[in-house]
Amino acid sequence: MKNPDLGTSTTRKRKLRDSAVLLPVLGAFLLVSPLITIFTGAGTLFGLPLIFIYIFGVWLGLVLAARAMARRLDKG
Repeated sequence: MKNPDLGTSTTRKRKLRDSAVLLPVLGAFLLVSPLITIFTGAGTLFGLPLIFIYIFGVWLGLVLAARAMARRLDKG
């Protein structure tokens, strides 16, 4: 059997932890007013305004990303 290199494992876990810390920063960036104004037009998709789809899409993406990162951090 191969022994995993502990240095590589620790580095990988540290990088994952750092990216998990940056996830709220990414969420704040995606939800700031100047970026949201792009989607405030009169367009709709499936009868819903684009702003609703954008906000809830970002929210869902952040939740799924946080879940995936939490699972990977829990394994290590």
